[in-house]
Amino acid sequence: MKSTGVTVSISAGGGAASQVNFEGTATGFGTVIGTLTFLADAPGAKTGRTTYLGAGYLENGDTLQGSGDGVFVETGKHKWRVRAILRISNGSVLLSDGEVSLDGRTYKGTLYDWA
Repeated sequence: MKSTGVTVSISAGGGAASQVNFEGTATGFGTVIGTLTFLADAPGAKTGRTTYLGAGYLENGDTLQGSGDGVFVETGKHKWRVRAILRISNGSVLLSDGEVSLDGRTYKGTLYDWA
């Protein structure tokens, strides 16, 4: 998925919040548009929490919405591993494991069914 924009702000308690908008495709979800928010105790933190809210627009015309919470950890120069549990509007629960890279402004990952 490709980043389409970022908003950086101060979160409650003086921490940092970076909201990254992504769009692209995901197997089984068609076109996906969503926001991944990185929450850290301080600007420049190497670990923290994440939240996600997004929607998948299936080829048959249906829409699925998903939300989740997770964690991030810096894995290299301007790269972060993101792991989260996602709840989908069809009742599915998924584990998401991927990497955000500043170079190329991308998110690449895998979804696993958590049945």
